[in-house]
Amino acid sequence: MAHYDYVEKAVKVSRREFIGIVGVAGAILWTGAYVATDLVQDRTKYIKLRAQGIYNDDVKAKVRQSHNNQAVTDVYKKFAQNPLSNLAEELFHTKYVDRTKLV
Repeated sequence: MAHYDYVEKAVKVSRREFIGIVGVAGAILWTGAYVATDLVQDRTKYIKLRAQGIYNDDVKAKVRQSHNNQAVTDVYKKFAQNPLSNLAEELFHTKYVDRTKLV
């Protein structure tokens, strides 16, 4: 059987050095967590401001319903035949994605 003469080097760290190292590591981790939460808060604030802006624009609009909008009816007449045609469904209708958890 093989015999190995390996001696592990002893790491000598005083209590003061250990506390300093742990303190620096904690500060780095805390700073990273602070930056991450700050980014999430900014994103949430942006989403709320954007939604409020869209609602404000909607209140100011003269035509607030798509079926009364002349531009939309012209597109259907010239291009997509009628509102429930296959082409209209493919081009204009989107799938709903629940985004309430983002806010």
